[in-house]
Amino acid sequence: MTFMNKYLALAFFLLLYGTSSFAVEENQPVPNCSASMADSSDTLNFDNYKGKVILVDFWATWCPPCKKSMPFLNALRNQHLKEGFEIVAINVDENSEDARQFLQSYPVDYKIAFDASGNCPGVFDVKAMPSSYLIDRTGKVRLIHLGYRDEDQSAISERVTALLAE
Repeated sequence: MTFMNKYLALAFFLLLYGTSSFAVEENQPVPNCSASMADSSDTLNFDNYKGKVILVDFWATWCPPCKKSMPFLNALRNQHLKEGFEIVAINVDENSEDARQFLQSYPVDYKIAFDASGNCPGVFDVKAMPSSYLIDRTGKVRLIHLGYRDEDQSAISERVTALLAE
């Protein structure tokens, strides 16, 4: 896919799903959505993560900031895993096989789900790629973070640490 086609696909994606009436807001419960877990035939269910702090990260193989964020997120997850932290990354590529191949070259230890239909971005009202939603141990969204830059690392790490201490 050329850069222009990727840009147009992202613009269409944001227009299509950016006006959802299901918008997730901070201090609201995390909604469940239809995505398939990569490591099983199960459907993503956030109730399975109650009692943990989770970061839900929307990403795509064609998104350079997504690719750039993955090593940081993987290290953050592994640093805090024993404290009850997990990451669930929801891939939104139209073809999940593209994501599987991508992950062969850029492996991560955290949970991956596939949502080629775009259900989850619509439910969450995703407005940028990547978009991250930090969920506390009770299942409430406590932070919505759009995009990714290296400068974001300390703020995200501090929020994760603070939620784990609650």
